[in-house]
Amino acid sequence: MRLAELQERFARTVLAGGSERELLALLTDPADQRERRLAVNRNNVRHALLSVLEAAFPVVRQLVGVECFTATALAFVARHPPRRPVLYEYGGHLPGFLADFQPLAELPWLADVARLEWARNEALFAAEREPLTPAQLAAAPPARLGELHLRPHPSARLLESPWPIHAIWHAHQPAGEPLEAVDLSRAESVLVWRQKGAVRQRSLAAGEFALLAAFAENRRLAEAVEIAAGRDSMFDFPAALARLLGDELLVLSVREEGYGVNG
Repeated sequence: MRLAELQERFARTVLAGGSERELLALLTDPADQRERRLAVNRNNVRHALLSVLEAAFPVVRQLVGVECFTATALAFVARHPPRRPVLYEYGGHLPGFLADFQPLAELPWLADVARLEWARNEALFAAEREPLTPAQLAAAPPARLGELHLRPHPSARLLESPWPIHAIWHAHQPAGEPLEAVDLSRAESVLVWRQKGAVRQRSLAAGEFALLAAFAENRRLAEAVEIAAGRDSMFDFPAALARLLGDELLVLSVREEGYGVNG
């Protein structure tokens, strides 16, 4: 048997509980130790992956309970084993898995809460760039302001959900209100980003969400403001811009660098 085939069979047995009999016969360990060593290896691998998922999805774990989360996570591990030796990247498929996981179908908002938690994980490990400052923006020629291309910080993640996912998440933080006080019929848009090494998040009004989404699509500033105002008649661009700059959420598009804007 080729090494690659042996490795594939070993991984399948360890992660998904494949047939052990054939694999045990192929191992070079002493015959009386093979089964025990395979079991130890299986437990170690599953425990490591379970620990990764527990760290990435603590609110999901609280929502369903420890035993249910463990069983669900192990079912996920069996179906979605790691594809790269980078543990902080593992778990991105869990929200989609939960959306189709029938045992938890009575919690229709659970998958979107998992999407939010995974966005926080991505924000934590995203690339860094120097944020745009008010002084740098003020250095742009006034006649050209509307033509600027601003972008969200690389760590920024935008989520829209028919469920109040930020409120649900916040209810499971130390200072959060009880989950029973959350109106589960309310849709919510959420922004996640990293600022000074810490992951932050807040809910967004429709206009600010549309503005950031337009920036992410590399729209011109004037066009992005027009889109945001069309989405939200109460949109206040100066206030939104001040908030985004204060939260260090904007960077210059590469095409703007060197034009005298980056000071």
